[in-house]
Amino acid sequence: MKENKVKQHEEKPFRGELLTIDEAAKYIRMGKSTLYECIKKCEFSFFRPPRGRILIDSADLDDWLRIGKVPADTMPGNN
Repeated sequence: MKENKVKQHEEKPFRGELLTIDEAAKYIRMGKSTLYECIKKCEFSFFRPPRGRILIDSADLDDWLRIGKVPADTMPGNN
């Protein structure tokens, strides 16, 4: 039996699930056009394989949402 000489990466390159634009928009409940604007502004990282669709790591979206989170007690009308 031949030994497989291809080394496999121990570390997973992405922390979460890779999502398409449609999936990412549903995941964060945002319109696709708004999501494209966020990508254009480089608000979070994305991956685009050669001649492929844009893919977004769900863990990056979670981080992005967490960073922009506003505490409920600072919202207007919560005095």
